[in-house]
Amino acid sequence: YFRTSKLTRKSDVYSFGVVLLELISGRPAIFTTDETVHIVQWITPLLQEDILNVVDPRFQGQYNRNSIMIVAKTDMECTAEKAAMRPTMTDVLNLLKEAMKLEDNVPEGGNSTVQTDPTSAPWSYCNEAEYGSTSFLEPR
Repeated sequence: YFRTSKLTRKSDVYSFGVVLLELISGRPAIFTTDETVHIVQWITPLLQEDILNVVDPRFQGQYNRNSIMIVAKTDMECTAEKAAMRPTMTDVLNLLKEAMKLEDNVPEGGNSTVQTDPTSAPWSYCNEAEYGSTSFLEPR
């Protein structure tokens, strides 16, 4: 959208990817360090090193590493520079469901436990049984 000023399904996917990046990192989409930085520019090189470098410390390690890796991979696909390389929202939904299953199956006492406090690891507390359909948006 930024380059063409046209809303498309693929620009929606990009925007959703930015929201996912905000959720994982705890940072806003645009923030200031020494200069103004867009989250995609900041996070892309860091994700190539180690996902744990960008996870919001407020999670306090209470997540499944593989789940976070799926979400990070999904983020990177959603925010691909070329729109044609971005997944569909159906693909994104399926990947996020995979990540949620990993969070639901973390054994108690393991090194990647899920906290029972609903203020941490927000995606652990959203499921179809409680909220109905997991698809809230209609395509444009």
